[in-house]
Amino acid sequence: MRIDLNTRIPQLEDSGQSASTARNAPGSVAGGRAEDSAELSSAQGRVSALATAANQLPEIRQDKVAALAKVIAQGTYAVTPEQTAAALFSAMQSYA
Repeated sequence: MRIDLNTRIPQLEDSGQSASTARNAPGSVAGGRAEDSAELSSAQGRVSALATAANQLPEIRQDKVAALAKVIAQGTYAVTPEQTAAALFSAMQSYA
């Protein structure tokens, strides 16, 4: 769809409203076409703030990685086959 910025908006005939007033009224019809309108939710600001906070978190939690590396290096890291299987099934279900 091409938008021509040089087109003129037709004037309303003696309706008591100016074209700009009619154009700004929600659901109004100017030139035979209904105008679109949009309203942002009041929660939009909160969602935006949460998204910003989440984007500032590191992808890798260095404290967890360091603790795990330490127990592996010490040879004290022990995981049962059942724990491994449960983790694998949980991961597979989250992708399905």
